[in-house]
Amino acid sequence: MPDSAAELDLRAIEQRLRSRLVETQGQIAELTKPPEAVADIGFGKRIGDGTNEAISRFNEVGVANDLHATGERIERALAKLEDGTYGTCDECGAKIVAGRLRAAPESALCMQCAQRER
Repeated sequence: MPDSAAELDLRAIEQRLRSRLVETQGQIAELTKPPEAVADIGFGKRIGDGTNEAISRFNEVGVANDLHATGERIERALAKLEDGTYGTCDECGAKIVAGRLRAAPESALCMQCAQRER
């Protein structure tokens, strides 16, 4: 069983990361597009409709922010693949174990540094 990034299929990882990045960017675009103008939501008896819409938009923006962070991690991993540092922790310089990279190929931190970041 591989225990370092050098023993992983980096080409397959790059393809997987690029695919996830496109998917993530599409999800962000969908979540952040301006809402359609709805003329019939007002402050009458159905005020709850406007509140529900506002809460829904607030939640969508939160999800989009999380996706944006995921996109940044994917872009960092792609940069590391390009410059030859993929599989090396950005914080301490230790090797990131292959199991972590298989499970989360966008990882730029070893498990110890990632736990400290939380």
